[in-house]
Amino acid sequence: MRFPARYSSGCRSIDELLGGGFESGTVTQLYGEAGSGKTNICLQTAIECAKNGNIVIFLDSEGLSPERFFQIASACGGDVEEIAQRIFVFEAHSFKQQASCIAEVERMIQERAKAKNGRIALVILDSATVFYRLEPDEERSMLMRRELASQILHLLEIARKYDVAVIITNQVYMDVENGKLRASGGLALEHLSKIIIQLEKTGEGRRRAILKKHRSMPEGLSCEFVITENGVEDIKK
Repeated sequence: MRFPARYSSGCRSIDELLGGGFESGTVTQLYGEAGSGKTNICLQTAIECAKNGNIVIFLDSEGLSPERFFQIASACGGDVEEIAQRIFVFEAHSFKQQASCIAEVERMIQERAKAKNGRIALVILDSATVFYRLEPDEERSMLMRRELASQILHLLEIARKYDVAVIITNQVYMDVENGKLRASGGLALEHLSKIIIQLEKTGEGRRRAILKKHRSMPEGLSCEFVITENGVEDIKK
């Protein structure tokens, strides 16, 4: 039996919620409304992972901010230039490009394994559903949902085959029947994500993370954190 590696988010309360950090060998989904902290958590986790000598692939469809990267990386205590060299950013501008980027991830993992010049430990897709949500036609949306499920399945296969951690972010929509926010992407995306965290705004800069699904931790656990200029931080008591 191979025990998963765990990669720190740089925020102790989030790491504890996850049983020690983001697990290798599986897909973790972060979902929540805009500004709930999804990208900040992804970016800080990528920086922490790279600071410890690992290679990170960041698939970006949201428009990653270089300024925000510099803020968080400068605050983490590592060499910003060295950290930046270990994070490979791919930009996707369409659903098709997103699929191509995921295929490129596997090729890079295979090449680096042969060359032994730095192991890829973490893959981030931010956001998995931005192009899916932009499609208004119902029939077309169903086809894209299947394609989305295929993309996330590919990431899950990569996670298991190469023992890497995969984090995806997801948007939310309002369920008109009960007035609640729900994760986009349908049941397939929920099934393929073996760990799921919902993020909520609770106040000025304050956020709550709720564990909705986990392989070894009790569901329903939650923690609070703050988003500051330095990144994602524990609430000082």
